[in-house]
Amino acid sequence: MEHSVEQTGANLAALVGVPAPHFSRARRELEADGWLEHTHNVGQVKFFRLGETATGSPVVVPLHSRPTA
Repeated sequence: MEHSVEQTGANLAALVGVPAPHFSRARRELEADGWLEHTHNVGQVKFFRLGETATGSPVVVPLHSRPTA
């Protein structure tokens, strides 16, 4: 995980070939099931990494959303 690549929700939507609004619902379900983990926001852009379910490895130090100015 120390070499993970964070992706925006819009990039993930494009990767799976669905419009961003449709991906939003799926993303929430993937987060709830542990496949994705929200790492932080930059303005209104959300960033994610693979969650414990996807990697099979427990997160040693869970990430918390950083406040944005």
